[in-house]
Amino acid sequence: MLLEGPRALSEALETGITPSLVAVAESAIESPAVADVLGRIAPAVEVLALTDHAFESVAPSATPQPMLALVSRPRAELPRSLAPDDLVLVLAGVSDPGNTGTIIRTAEACTARAVVVIGGADPWAPKAVRASSGSVLRVPVVSSSGADAALRALRAAGATIVAADAGQGEPHDAGVLAAGRGPVALVLGSESHGLDPSLHELVDRRVRITMEGDTESLNVAMAATLLAFEYRRGR
Repeated sequence: MLLEGPRALSEALETGITPSLVAVAESAIESPAVADVLGRIAPAVEVLALTDHAFESVAPSATPQPMLALVSRPRAELPRSLAPDDLVLVLAGVSDPGNTGTIIRTAEACTARAVVVIGGADPWAPKAVRASSGSVLRVPVVSSSGADAALRALRAAGATIVAADAGQGEPHDAGVLAAGRGPVALVLGSESHGLDPSLHELVDRRVRITMEGDTESLNVAMAATLLAFEYRRGR
């Protein structure tokens, strides 16, 4: 996994993650933020000082931050049991890495137990990592190849499977996410097509966000944030 910028690497170091390789733009080596992080890196870690031109040629973004680091992806597994107030966010086909990263950031903000990613964007891709603002380092993120197995495992762990459905769901403020219903696995489908029809039989309930304007639906990351905090509000 590639981290960009001294802040991202600093957060990784704080969680106990050690980079395997660090690259720094020569013009930024003496900047306070970069120098501070370099001083905290273990001596065994290889640090490359690159010319600004060379650094820009390897950086994944058009306006790169002056530090890159390769780190191992944090490992996580599906929870085997869930507490009554636990929330798991399930991304079933979310294709934009920016949305994926934003939802992971939301997961940390509302203390979700885990994020499960089924297909779609790679949660450890540079754009997703940037959008998560470091949350991908702290929130358990589980990558699953099979929706059927993942949802059945979450149900076995005690979760009610609730899918966001703009067309057929119960209103979000009508109690489907209210306290007393136990842990919830909130499933969010793809940006363009929503929940895959093959998953309908695996869902216990559906929820929609009530809106008064003419907009048919919200961006998936916005919807995830609203529904996650609606769930947390009642706890």
